[in-house]
Amino acid sequence: MSLVRIALIGVLLLASGSASAGGPYLSGFPTDNGFFPIGVWLQSPMRAAAYKAIGINTFVGLYQGPTEDQLAQLTKYGMFAVAEQNDVGLNSMNRQVIKAWMHGDEPDNAQPIGFGLYGSCIPASKVVRHTQEMKSRDPTRPVMINFGQGIANEYWRGRGACNGDLKYYDYAAQGVDILSFDIYPVGSTTPQVKGKLDYVARGVTNLVKRTAGGQTVWAALETTALDPNRPVTPAEVRSEVWMALIHGAKGVFYFVHEFVPKFREDALFRRPEVVAEVAKTNQLIKALAPVLNGPNVPRMLTVKSDVPIATMVKLHEGTMHIFAVAMENSPSTARFVVDGLGKTQARVIGEQRSVTITKDEFEDAFDGYGVHVYQIP
Repeated sequence: MSLVRIALIGVLLLASGSASAGGPYLSGFPTDNGFFPIGVWLQSPMRAAAYKAIGINTFVGLYQGPTEDQLAQLTKYGMFAVAEQNDVGLNSMNRQVIKAWMHGDEPDNAQPIGFGLYGSCIPASKVVRHTQEMKSRDPTRPVMINFGQGIANEYWRGRGACNGDLKYYDYAAQGVDILSFDIYPVGSTTPQVKGKLDYVARGVTNLVKRTAGGQTVWAALETTALDPNRPVTPAEVRSEVWMALIHGAKGVFYFVHEFVPKFREDALFRRPEVVAEVAKTNQLIKALAPVLNGPNVPRMLTVKSDVPIATMVKLHEGTMHIFAVAMENSPSTARFVVDGLGKTQARVIGEQRSVTITKDEFEDAFDGYGVHVYQIP
């Protein structure tokens, strides 16, 4: 690749601007390149200090809220919130912490109708009307919707009469600014999904395909032992995060509950090794936010590997970043080819090592679902 072509790409990237978390709303998320949304799902704001310490900046969902006390707690610790819309949220003196309104969780799933029974999903037309109602009450904030695993898992039978209806998502997403979903492969009870971390990428990809006009995608990620016999490992948390980002997510949030042998809201903190990984990953995301918020650079990289390697390439201030994740749970060696680099070094971020690039190529080993982030001047 010629220096002229590289310079031209840089000019085009600067001109294109950055992707923000839900669009340029007056009361929405910060739109500067240095902010990247990193959330936690449905936690008590009294725990805000603990989550802020590990790099969380957003509470996604406020149980039976928002309430004045919840918003005051988040204000105290400088945290943001995504919350269902109510009179308190609309009028509170602390309403500035609310950066997006959200639908009730998983409207695409079968809905409880009492006595342990479930009916159909919430009709997509009703979801669209609710989006319009929220925006009519407050046009200054984006609207977020979190879908269930049906967007990624065709074997999921939790949608009732809506099973197999993928057009539902096309319709229900209309007017929404932030599209998200949850699937937890390690904790899954579906044999075809169990342990297949690539379902995270599949869900992100399916939502990205449905985005238009400033819509962005977030992903919910598992961190605990939803299967009490099989807790999530730090490496799996890292893989799911980067798998989501590489496939187009512009925000992530962590599911940290456990239900067996007894319920614990903040069960993440039962596992110090996972807490450490979440903190490390969040720190890296924050450091790389200006890079991650920039547009992808297409057709600069080819990869040869027996195991599929998903990649994302970014250019920022004269430096190339290559984000790579193995898409199968098998070790492999990948050969990367970047035209025009010649001979140089690529620093592997967070691993205290470098790889040598010779004649535009370099090789590196990947564990199953392994992740590497390369920085090349």
